[in-house]
Amino acid sequence: MSEQNIIGMIFDCDDTLCEDSTTFLLKELDINVDTFWRSVNLMVRRGWDPPLACMRKLIRLINSGRIRLTDKDLKRIGARIAFFPGIPEVFDELQEYVEQIEDVEELGIKIEYYVVTSGFEELLRGSVIAPYMTDMFGCTFDMNPKTRMLRFPKSIVTFTEKTKFIFAINKGVSGARLRKSPYEVNNVVEENQRRIPFRNMLYIGDGPSDIPCFSLILKNRGYGIGVYGKKSVTKAWQLARGRRMTVGPYPCNYSKGQPVRTMIHRTIKEIALDILRHKELRSIPAPRY
Repeated sequence: MSEQNIIGMIFDCDDTLCEDSTTFLLKELDINVDTFWRSVNLMVRRGWDPPLACMRKLIRLINSGRIRLTDKDLKRIGARIAFFPGIPEVFDELQEYVEQIEDVEELGIKIEYYVVTSGFEELLRGSVIAPYMTDMFGCTFDMNPKTRMLRFPKSIVTFTEKTKFIFAINKGVSGARLRKSPYEVNNVVEENQRRIPFRNMLYIGDGPSDIPCFSLILKNRGYGIGVYGKKSVTKAWQLARGRRMTVGPYPCNYSKGQPVRTMIHRTIKEIALDILRHKELRSIPAPRY
């Protein structure tokens, strides 16, 4: 039987932890943002999947010689991404908080952080949040083995594709294993053997692309908090109107004393006490007759 004493905090990225990371990349590469997104939106109207259209457009610019972009360039640019207030400090502070919750100190509860995004994974792996993440799941590129230039989409993360990674986190399938054995996430794992039960999960997102994750986690007794950045108020309102999340939306300020931070504390405490209740139930001896 798994200890199941890990709290999994899962974040969308763009407009949740920072402003749109792909737009930031375009600006750093001196690409006209409006022209780029108009072209991508036109491809989407023609039937392209949005992340795939974006990646295809970027690769065309590379192949034309308009830009040069390697995996190292992605990480280098990612290091300059500015995140919302309170990040990355919040990650250490929340672990300190859960360790101080009364009655659960002896359980050794840990918080693990994950990012599941339709943005570019290598870009975020170069950012300041990367050292705090247990794993990150995003769109990836195949690289030319000699030049390391981006040459083809390797994997994309669409709306419902995000739920695959939620199940991987739930069953304890690491990103490294998942990439080598993608079907492993479909293996049967008994509920009491799953590394992070859905009830121990807290998903934080900002818009309609997060709805599949919100729905999956909430239907399995987990938690969801809606947030919004400067450019995602309308998307967050759609979440609230559809009752897609447990609470929110709140402004994307993760500093101490801010509304979303207060609600995260309350949710973590509720999950921690629920972990305690389940541990006590498991320890009750079977009756003797």
